[in-house]
Amino acid sequence: MADVDGLECWTITLHGDPVSKGRPRFARRGAKVISYTPARTSMFEAEAAALMAVEWGNRAPISTACELTVVSVFQRPGRLRCKHKRPCECDPGRAPKTTRPDLDNCAKAVSDAIQRAGVVHDDACVAALHAIKVWAAEGESPRTEIRLCWGPAVEAMR
Repeated sequence: MADVDGLECWTITLHGDPVSKGRPRFARRGAKVISYTPARTSMFEAEAAALMAVEWGNRAPISTACELTVVSVFQRPGRLRCKHKRPCECDPGRAPKTTRPDLDNCAKAVSDAIQRAGVVHDDACVAALHAIKVWAAEGESPRTEIRLCWGPAVEAMR
């Protein structure tokens, strides 16, 4: 729980590479055209929702305004690793990730998963969104850190 009066928070960490919401795909089935979500996105949302549902437990879904924070930590590529064999001034910390996938799509996959898990009644309840996309620090593993806050303090943001 948070230290702010009237604010409740819930956090969860999903280990593994962050996944962004893929664009819908279309296929022709006879005379009809159907749309579907790419398999990678569907699998991430299902696995994330299952973990979230266990962590959330028997609580009722949130149906009031809430604030969602998503930190997507991606595996650090070899080109950003320090290759010196002696002490140096390379920065081994987190670095901003300015390449694909898009940040908003990472947040959308998480918001869809929290709705699917029954944590929120509808992902439209998310009134404030904070998202960060970074390369992992050296020795840090890829993951998605999620924090959801709700209560009178969030509703008072208006």
